[in-house]
Amino acid sequence: MGTQLSTIKRLIKSRSTLASVLLVPAIVAGLALLGFQTYSLITGKSFRDFDFNIGKLWSSSDEELTDSESLSIQSSDRLLPLFTAEELALTEINSSQILPPRPARKVQTFLPSMEDEKPLLTKSIAELIDLDNINSVQISTAIQSPQMERYYSRLESEYLINPNLVPLRGKWYVGVNFAPCLSYRTFGYDPSLVNGVVIDGQYLYTYGLTESGRNLSDRSITSYSIGIDIGRRLTDRISVFSGINYAHYGEQLQVSYADVSDPNFEDAVFMGKRPMYQRHSAEDKSRNLPFSNKYSYFEIPLGISVDIAKLSKARVTLDAAMHYQRLDHVNALVYDFETDYYYWAEKQESIFRRNGLATSVGVTLSQYVTERFELFINPQFKFNLTSTFERPYPVIQNQYTSGLRIGFKQQVF
Repeated sequence: MGTQLSTIKRLIKSRSTLASVLLVPAIVAGLALLGFQTYSLITGKSFRDFDFNIGKLWSSSDEELTDSESLSIQSSDRLLPLFTAEELALTEINSSQILPPRPARKVQTFLPSMEDEKPLLTKSIAELIDLDNINSVQISTAIQSPQMERYYSRLESEYLINPNLVPLRGKWYVGVNFAPCLSYRTFGYDPSLVNGVVIDGQYLYTYGLTESGRNLSDRSITSYSIGIDIGRRLTDRISVFSGINYAHYGEQLQVSYADVSDPNFEDAVFMGKRPMYQRHSAEDKSRNLPFSNKYSYFEIPLGISVDIAKLSKARVTLDAAMHYQRLDHVNALVYDFETDYYYWAEKQESIFRRNGLATSVGVTLSQYVTERFELFINPQFKFNLTSTFERPYPVIQNQYTSGLRIGFKQQVF
């Protein structure tokens, strides 16, 4: 194996030596030719113009020396004299014979003073800044100018709603609504479903979460609803409406992180989950943190509208409706009375009610912008008739919202 490697190395070395012997002269010759072509292009000379006489580089001919001597002689003969004849004549003149120049006399004239010449400024600073010296500006002429009158007439002719508009109410209408809301809930629980509750007349005694404790610590949250409306006019004053809405409800509660050092924490389980939070601390509020429970529903309303006031281009109606609800999303903490901890829950948990009912009431003010297009605002209150939770979970909780519905309606036909 070693003999084969050495043989290969010798073969490669011999071939590389042969290649270098052949290639190096060719590369040098090519570079020389390229340099010569560049020189010829710049100077315009060819190979025959080169003079290979080495002595010519430092020797000079006798003819060149003779030419340089004659040039220096001719230049010496052409030198000019130092003074001309005129300059030599001026040097012979006596300086006493030269008289000094006499300037011409200037006649000074005085112009007569102008009668309307303004006096010099002699007022004091206080007089200069006195407001009494400023003439009052009259703007009545500017206001009553023809340009301003044309501007006023143009403003009066421009209007948002045509004063000659005549609304055309169709039998059907469609619309879109959006409502920012304030959401909260009612809270209570069934003591018969909670272990360890003692009932004494009007009082309930239990360990853990109490109704008063939740009502004192919980807060309302902001939410919204959005939807599509469709309506049918029955008479000149009565209409029925429906549609589909997507509504959000919820509340904010106070909790604190679960104490993992508590012996009860190890065995605490609810809905197959481990606890995350515990009841808020009334003594050490620095440990408390807020958490917003949120519930989202698809809603289909069925309601009635009655006109209580009609204007030429606007109307006021009283609205009432029932809403069928279908639970869509949940992000909430649920309290377990057995373990005294809060657990995070989602839509799929069986304790949440899937279907529910709600009712709403409001007053709508609508304004026609065009013959068939109207804008409306609707202060509304909505209350869930069914609890958020299913039995046997003991908590009875009804969500409600109050907000301002804003939208538009398009009369179809």
